[in-house]
Amino acid sequence: MDAGSIGVFIPFAALSIPIIAIIFSHKRKSQDFKIRELELKKELLELEIKKQDSRIKMLEAENRNLDKIINE
Repeated sequence: MDAGSIGVFIPFAALSIPIIAIIFSHKRKSQDFKIRELELKKELLELEIKKQDSRIKMLEAENRNLDKIINE
């Protein structure tokens, strides 16, 4: 490597470090947003499960009441 190519390489390397840092920062933020999105989807599914569980309990109670009426 001669002095001319080193003179070009050093500024290029110095400029590429912040660019790489920005790229990694952007990737991290994208991953953080994706994780948050998945967490929200999980919460939504958990709420949907609770809703369905409540509906099942309500239908079971209604079924018991109808069974009482039929058996009387």
